[in-house]
Amino acid sequence: MVVPQTQHTLIARLRDPSDEAAWSRFENGYRELVVRFAMRQGLQQSDAEDVAQSVFQSLLSAMQGFTLDKSKGRFRDYLFRAVRNEISRQSAKPRPKAASEGLVEVKSSGGRAAPTELDQAADFSAELEAQRHFEHEWIDHHFRMAFTEIRRTFSPDSVAIFERLLAGTSVESTAEAFATTTQAVHKVKQRIRDRMQELVSAQIAEEDG
Repeated sequence: MVVPQTQHTLIARLRDPSDEAAWSRFENGYRELVVRFAMRQGLQQSDAEDVAQSVFQSLLSAMQGFTLDKSKGRFRDYLFRAVRNEISRQSAKPRPKAASEGLVEVKSSGGRAAPTELDQAADFSAELEAQRHFEHEWIDHHFRMAFTEIRRTFSPDSVAIFERLLAGTSVESTAEAFATTTQAVHKVKQRIRDRMQELVSAQIAEEDG
């Protein structure tokens, strides 16, 4: 997959807090990714929306001095850490107790036990699992963005054919449903697949510079 060169990547433009077009595009494009990931981590939608709002507000300030150092990871790694930290902060907020919780007082022995090696291993495992989930959401995010452009630029029939193939319908059944040939279905599949690769490559180029 060839990644095209861009003179001004989206991430570079975010260093300027007054570039409203870049920030609007960034937030509109990435909000769903953040919200979906936060909900996948166990948050309710309202809390996930709060996470997204806080993340974008903090990035507005942090990005002014941001320089992408690829030796330390990609931009999505940076975004993952920002989102993960905000989820942890939201999860640590005290919650109102249910009425039944106040009926029994549980005495504490005072002080919190030091984490054991087992606790640390569990935390590390949870972090790896969260990062894996974020990668899946990131892939879906770029697929959704690219497919929005596909719907805008390809004919409705071509998009419908491609969607049926994605759903697992055979080429033969799809050709029959659209009263066309299997060769025509293969051609639509190839054209849209190639265009999807181009779009995703361009999106990643803007993201990672």
